[in-house]
Amino acid sequence: MVIQLDQNRLERRLKELSTLNRILEVLNSEADFERALETALHELVELLGLSTGWVFLTRMEPGDAHQGGFSLAGFAGLPPALDREEQACLREAGCDCQWLFKKGRLDKGVNIVECSRLEKAKGDKGGLEVHASVPILAESGPVGILNLASPGPDPFDPETLEFLTAVGRALGLAFKRARLQEQRTREREALATLEERARLAREMHDSVAQLLFAADLSLRVAREGPSGPREVALERSALLVASALDELRGLVELLRPADLSQGLEAALCRLAERVSGSVRVHFESLAHNLPEELAETLYRIAQEGVHNALKHAKAKNIWIRIEKKPRLVRLRVEDDGKGLPPRFSRGLGLLSLEERAKSLQGTLRLGNRPGGGAKLEVVFPISFKG
Repeated sequence: MVIQLDQNRLERRLKELSTLNRILEVLNSEADFERALETALHELVELLGLSTGWVFLTRMEPGDAHQGGFSLAGFAGLPPALDREEQACLREAGCDCQWLFKKGRLDKGVNIVECSRLEKAKGDKGGLEVHASVPILAESGPVGILNLASPGPDPFDPETLEFLTAVGRALGLAFKRARLQEQRTREREALATLEERARLAREMHDSVAQLLFAADLSLRVAREGPSGPREVALERSALLVASALDELRGLVELLRPADLSQGLEAALCRLAERVSGSVRVHFESLAHNLPEELAETLYRIAQEGVHNALKHAKAKNIWIRIEKKPRLVRLRVEDDGKGLPPRFSRGLGLLSLEERAKSLQGTLRLGNRPGGGAKLEVVFPISFKG
């Protein structure tokens, strides 16, 4: 009998370790924490033979977790009573497990035998009467609550609660890693912005100053020379000043804040309208409702691609195309200009674009079009629901 109990306990521990390992694999395979969290929750519910799970995350920073409210960050297998009206029952403020969390009394997995949300829920509850509440523990303190349930009145036994507490710690580590990654991304973006401003300042000084210096020389010739050459010099000065103004407009365009309030497509249409003149800009978008950070990155890359085509390629046409597929978003900026030289070297502007792309796991390629001109392409891996 004792041997059988030991064997059962060993088999249970092996199953728990296997489940925890699978959860860690899921958390490590996805860069976006909330997507990883929802996937891990579905896996956990299935592997443990449960029916339902949901997760609350605090809206405050980890150190201030007990002071803030909560948001519903993920759910799996909700019965109709909890799923109705976009999970309204779970999104309402305040419940027993959140009260324990705010009071600092949810430091390990516990049974919530009389759940205020389940009591208030109207309709089919799928037989749910009890749920386990487990703190999601980051290094700086609790950051959320993992709730798991199955039909019936039986509470979770102490060994299961102990295992779920370990799962909560794993989720907390993933949360911390995601926040650190977000912080690094913000720091990289801030550094890229400073480098971009320095690059534009150098470009403004070098290119515009050279044009204005040449215009000044032409004007001196016009003042001091005979009437025939004077007219030629004045005409040349006018062309140089016009070129300097075009250069300034292009640099100012790059400094312009990205106004994405009406969406990426509208922002790129406005960009196309602003630069149209001696060049025709053709724009096509098959991508809608993109994440805000991705949309801004795509806009900045398109903006730089258009600027380069105008400045270096002497193009007559520029094509901008964005397409969205189930697992990726692709941006292409092409022109019919003179293309890239054989010994093309990447400048600071292009390196800045590559850093922007890498910050969202994207890849950027630059080359020549088969029919002449240059092609800039960037691809971002991303999953879309629905």
